[in-house]
Amino acid sequence: MVAFAFLVLFPGMAPAVSSIIPHSYTKIGIGTEWFSWESKEPAASEAGPRLTLTLSADNFQRYERGVVFGLEGKIYAGKADMEEYSRAVETTSDYYGMRLEGLFGYGGNRTNVFAVLGADAWQRSIHDRMISDDDKLFEGVEEKHLIVYGKLGGTIREYDYYTDLGFPLPFEISAGFKFPLFVSAMQDKGEGKAEASLPLGGSNTIFVRLSKRFWMKYAISIYSEFYQIDNLSESFNDSVTGDEESIKRLQKDISIFGLQLSRRF
Repeated sequence: MVAFAFLVLFPGMAPAVSSIIPHSYTKIGIGTEWFSWESKEPAASEAGPRLTLTLSADNFQRYERGVVFGLEGKIYAGKADMEEYSRAVETTSDYYGMRLEGLFGYGGNRTNVFAVLGADAWQRSIHDRMISDDDKLFEGVEEKHLIVYGKLGGTIREYDYYTDLGFPLPFEISAGFKFPLFVSAMQDKGEGKAEASLPLGGSNTIFVRLSKRFWMKYAISIYSEFYQIDNLSESFNDSVTGDEESIKRLQKDISIFGLQLSRRF
């Protein structure tokens, strides 16, 4: 229902936003992501699709060099298949979340460099499932994650003749480094009892996005991003609640591969 409301109302709101922010465009995008995660203790993996809806505003298309900025919001939801190898458990889980990013940089119509501050928050609901080997119940849990992160990168925009770098490019590429500023996670095992709640560490990763425009106002993009949620720092020990097994479950590596169709207004 929320996604449908955005799709109906956004085209009418877009001109007002563009008139307030000089040299800016607003965009709406719909797409799909294939995401997966793996954890080592216990050994488990999960993978599945999720749908995305993205709204953004930016002034990236300015021709003269100067300050560039952008703001993007994304909501997503999906279902994944989960497998825990040590107990031969196969079940499913539901995801839904929201991501916000603010960008600030310098450049012109063909190239720019930028810094990003973003926050990604999601909830993961693992379903109950009987363990076939011993007829025991695998109890589902609720997990909540929050990652505040930064990005440093650059963009080279598509151009039929030559970019500022002196060579033609048939598509747009944006890439750089992504680094966690704050990572927290909580696992709830029913009846409002938090089994584990802790701040975690994270590793620096890379991101890349390729886009191709068509029919002037439309674009199709493919992208890839990663989260590496590491073991908690010793300095966080006083902040940790929950048993060791629950804490280990919250530490995982997450991969995201996406496809998006967008329209500029």
